[in-house]
Amino acid sequence: MLNNSELAALCEGRHGDPFAVLGPHADAAGRIWVRALVPGAQSVTAVDPSSHALLAELRQRDGTGLFEAPLGASRRPYRLRIT
Repeated sequence: MLNNSELAALCEGRHGDPFAVLGPHADAAGRIWVRALVPGAQSVTAVDPSSHALLAELRQRDGTGLFEAPLGASRRPYRLRIT
């Protein structure tokens, strides 16, 4: 998970390396999380690119436009569906 100072830097456009925290990343327990910064979005879901099956519903953190969710224990292809 992102700490509050990293989240603020990202949302304010002053994060030095946004792709270090956006997209798929493993947490300390080895779970893969996906993060996307989508200001103004109502919802963001991760879907399988072939079957379009729902993989995860990303939740927005504190109304910031940053959405995130765990995808599981291994990396897999996904597409974001944004409303």
